[in-house]
Amino acid sequence: MGNNRFKWYVVWVGDRPGIYDSWEECKLQIDRYPGARYKSYKTREEAVEAFRGDPSQQMGLLRSIADGLGSRPVVNYEAFPEINVCSLAVDAACSGNPGVMEYRGVWVATGEEVFRKGPFPHATNNIGEFLALVHGLALLQKLNLPDMPIYSDSRTAQAWVRDRHCKTTLQRNSRNAALLDIVARAEAWLANNTYRNRIIKWNTEEWGEIPADFGRK
Repeated sequence: MGNNRFKWYVVWVGDRPGIYDSWEECKLQIDRYPGARYKSYKTREEAVEAFRGDPSQQMGLLRSIADGLGSRPVVNYEAFPEINVCSLAVDAACSGNPGVMEYRGVWVATGEEVFRKGPFPHATNNIGEFLALVHGLALLQKLNLPDMPIYSDSRTAQAWVRDRHCKTTLQRNSRNAALLDIVARAEAWLANNTYRNRIIKWNTEEWGEIPADFGRK
């Protein structure tokens, strides 16, 4: 009886992904949330391990998600256990340089799009990658996920975030003034906030396209 009266709940996809020590709190995150993903565990250690994305335990979940995605390319996580599936991936796409740009973030475990911004009419891909990373960091802070890593395939954007400065050479004009204002706000966020989320380079050559890829190549 004692073993069943207390459980830990992992929410991978919901209003606020995380680990909860009561069904009531868990239910608040998943109730009426489309495609919610969650599971109960007997111990906190099991819940933490599952939330961090132990691939050997979560492959059944990933396969079921992949089956529902139809023709969408899905990374073979079983072949690459070094990928932490309990993570956020970000990417940008730009048609021209400068050109029309947008960026987005997705949960790696499910492929669910978490945010998408744009299109911006006169931008660069590097700016988009930078903004996607800052947006992702701010989101994880808001969701109280300080240990969840973020994958990015842009070394340039990662360096800009480390330096807390978007080192673009794009000149301000009437078409990109609003975008560059957003860049300034992103730099201000980096200057006034701390984070411990790891930013990890996505190994495109070995793993394939990053889950947040727009598929326009």
